[in-house]
Amino acid sequence: MKEEPGITVAEHILSAPAGPAVDAACTIDLVSWGVPFRLAAETPILLDRMRKLAPFGSVPCPHPSASAHTVALHGPHSRTEFQLFCNQELIAEEVSLDALLDQLGGHLIIHVAEHAPDYIFVHAGVVAWRGRAIILPGVSFAGKSSLVAELVRAGATYYSDEFALIDQEGLVHPFLRELRMRRPDRPEQMPVPIDQLQGLAGTGAIPIGLIVFTQFEANARWTPEPLSPGRAALELLLHTLPVQRTPARVLATFSAVMNRARAWRSPRGEATDVVSSLLSALEAEGELL
Repeated sequence: MKEEPGITVAEHILSAPAGPAVDAACTIDLVSWGVPFRLAAETPILLDRMRKLAPFGSVPCPHPSASAHTVALHGPHSRTEFQLFCNQELIAEEVSLDALLDQLGGHLIIHVAEHAPDYIFVHAGVVAWRGRAIILPGVSFAGKSSLVAELVRAGATYYSDEFALIDQEGLVHPFLRELRMRRPDRPEQMPVPIDQLQGLAGTGAIPIGLIVFTQFEANARWTPEPLSPGRAALELLLHTLPVQRTPARVLATFSAVMNRARAWRSPRGEATDVVSSLLSALEAEGELL
């Protein structure tokens, strides 16, 4: 990972003279998964911090628009809080810059997920095995990252621990944010590079072979129950961001997914106890193709 500049952002902002909130040198136009947006800050250092929180896949926008969705971060100056503005509307205030940057990252990914024209964002971990994907939908603290990490250690290819990006043909694409792992009894997440797990990252879209609705429960027994395609699609809706904006497109995408995939549901104990079952399921099915 690139090291932070020696000067702290807070010191730089507090020493900056008062004046216009943002100038042209402190903005950047990006596009992620077909969704353009603009980041604005009061200093280049702060803008660089914001740029690092843009969703995976963000690249410079070739045709910036004056009406682009704009997110601006303002330093405290005479106030005690940093402020986050969206299209000139205040959406968050924090004394801690790091806390406000966390909110910025969340705001950007939700904006992209809700407006991506060609992809459905499902909150899920994703790995690939023998050319097909295992999707692990779930909320935070359900143990997705732990299970993804164990699957990668077992030889599966890493695709995501945050979102399954599914196109209209039902194929899933890599969303290669660094894995985020929680330490025992600690709520914060720590980034874990894939090479630290001796794993490989996915490079292309693949079909989905297995969808597994599971979460960690102490002493739980792994007894996977098959779900019908209709039930699985309904369960996926609970973890999908753009449902309210484009319900027909979401349902059509899930129909394409379930034409190829199976779905299971079961609580689980330790992640190591279920890895073999998940990989074997795709391996046995692949031998029949």
